[in-house]
Amino acid sequence: MNPRRSALITTAVVAAVIALAGCTPGPAPTPTPTPLFASEAEAFKAAEQVYRDYVDAANAQQNGAVDVDPQKYLAGTALADDVRSVRDFEKSGLKITGTSMIKYFRAQSFEPKSDGVESLACLDVSQSRVVNSAGVDVTPNNRQSLVGLSVRMAPDRSGLKIVSLIPNELSCQ
Repeated sequence: MNPRRSALITTAVVAAVIALAGCTPGPAPTPTPTPLFASEAEAFKAAEQVYRDYVDAANAQQNGAVDVDPQKYLAGTALADDVRSVRDFEKSGLKITGTSMIKYFRAQSFEPKSDGVESLACLDVSQSRVVNSAGVDVTPNNRQSLVGLSVRMAPDRSGLKIVSLIPNELSCQ
């Protein structure tokens, strides 16, 4: 093969390799997450609905419904705390009966980047009782009828979940 032809073939091969190298797929682009909510108002409305659904499910369970699971509205610390609380009540032979009513739910802040929502809730527990295994009311006499909570929610695959419920006395004032 003559040197000129060899040089042309080598140049063509190198050019083809360079061209193909530019066409090889690199790492896939990282998709930009789609926000769960279009607005702060939408996030606050969704958070309130999740909290109301959670309280309704807890009330139904406290009153004997077996086809509801309030824990499906919880995640993180809130779920771990609830599992521990249920276990402790069962060990002690105690249960809660009656209903709790939401006096109010006030959205406080929304973080668009994480879709997290912070809220304050005031729960009226005056119509609920703590009873022992014999059915005797053992509700503490000094129990407050209103319970204030700081409620934090974060998104998961199915929407918002309550990730923390922290007592907050100022929530009911």
